[in-house]
Amino acid sequence: MHSAGAVAARALWPDAHPDRVARAGVRFRDDPEGHFPAFVRGEVDFQRMRRSRVAALAEWLGQPVTDRLWSTFEAHYEPAFLAAMTAFDDVRPMLDGLRAAGLAVGVLTNSSQEYTDRKMRASGLDGAFDVVCSRDTLGFGKPDVRAFHEACRRLGTAPGSTLYVGDDLETDPLGAADAGLRAVWLVRDGEPDGLEGQRARARSIPVIHSLVEVVGLVQG
Repeated sequence: MHSAGAVAARALWPDAHPDRVARAGVRFRDDPEGHFPAFVRGEVDFQRMRRSRVAALAEWLGQPVTDRLWSTFEAHYEPAFLAAMTAFDDVRPMLDGLRAAGLAVGVLTNSSQEYTDRKMRASGLDGAFDVVCSRDTLGFGKPDVRAFHEACRRLGTAPGSTLYVGDDLETDPLGAADAGLRAVWLVRDGEPDGLEGQRARARSIPVIHSLVEVVGLVQG
């Protein structure tokens, strides 16, 4: 999202302040106005959420919001986004280890199904999971307890016997723990500290730094 947002911003707004254009991808991803959380809560659909984020980016860059803004942005953003999409190198080893253990593996995402499918294909993970549950197919998103329970139902597992791994503390491991799942927090860089680290330790949520560690957790 960072690289693709910068590509689109440079193409659409070449006269905007260069420092802001360089940070446009980060600004687009951060979504300080909270349009993506509104989608997760079911207040807007996926397309309206994306349009609102593009409009907010244009306003942040001091550029006009026109009728053609959305389609023009997408024409530059989407190819760059999908071209930059790649799976972490620990995904396949994790999947191979879990398959060898005879376990079902699913994805629970707050994105849309159609967009998730495109990302899976672009990253070479199409068909790699038994179940893919998205915000729009479930009708509710993480950290809503119902999202985790419905994902487990579709996967064919009981919440109490399901291990959930995620990288956003609030949305993923804390939400999963509240839903009765065994929760693990994926922190790829460094050790969690501050309030987030304290909250994870208070809930006895273990931290891992690679998905390969998941295989050991389910076998232990």
